[in-house]
Amino acid sequence: MSKGRAFAGECLGTFIMCFTGIGAVATATLYGSLTGPGQVGLVWGLAIAIAIYATRDLSAAHFNPAVTIAMCVSGRMKWREFPIYLLGQCVGAFVAAGALWGLFSGSVAKNLASTGLSMASNTAGAAASIWCEVFPNTTAGVVSAPVAAFAEGIGVFVLVLVIFSMTSDENVGRPCCSIAPFAIGLTITILINVIGPLTDAGLNPARDIMPRVWAACVGWGSIAFGTNAFETICVYVVGPIVGGIVAALLYTKVLQPMHEHSKSEQESCDCGDDLAEEEKREGISA
Repeated sequence: MSKGRAFAGECLGTFIMCFTGIGAVATATLYGSLTGPGQVGLVWGLAIAIAIYATRDLSAAHFNPAVTIAMCVSGRMKWREFPIYLLGQCVGAFVAAGALWGLFSGSVAKNLASTGLSMASNTAGAAASIWCEVFPNTTAGVVSAPVAAFAEGIGVFVLVLVIFSMTSDENVGRPCCSIAPFAIGLTITILINVIGPLTDAGLNPARDIMPRVWAACVGWGSIAFGTNAFETICVYVVGPIVGGIVAALLYTKVLQPMHEHSKSEQESCDCGDDLAEEEKREGISA
């Protein structure tokens, strides 16, 4: 796979995912056009499935540094390919954040003015969360930084396990390749409904960090990385990467051998059935 194709695939796919997914967050926040994580999560899931279909002939359609790292750790991808994938993902997310700012900046200004807030005063409001995810994303519970990091980590853990299971030849129970993108997208939808109320369900370091960088560039200032930048990085970057690595190791060391054993058993049974059928035909002929 050429570097140019890999970059193009990751950049375009990440752009489609972020533009439509974060765009759904924007319309829900500013216009009330979508309600709750259920509807927003569905948009995210469909966006990811569509992005995979659109670009998987160009790259491996990761769109997520945590997924790419998991692929490298498992040996499915060479580490030398990681930089080009990361660059494509970051550029795609950054361009999507900029395009969304072009669409919604006027509405953001109106939203802030109506509540007596402003970007210049670095006063955080709901509009800022479109580009800058926050935790806790609820007033109904307690979400500390360790809990938030665990939420993001276990979300990516589940996502990577599903991706590996959906794309592994040794898993005879997986759906055909034409359906797998929908299964992966649906997994994101489910995770957003579970984790979204806690952390906004970033589940992707590029999707989280690059919109924050854009927000800092256009005037959100210190709001972009929250009141504690270290905690923000731990929750939305370290947590997902660790979760992806653990999932990759679990699948490679434990689940993959199980799938291979199950597949070999089924093939043996199939061969036995074929042999019995052949013997039966020979007996009839005799």
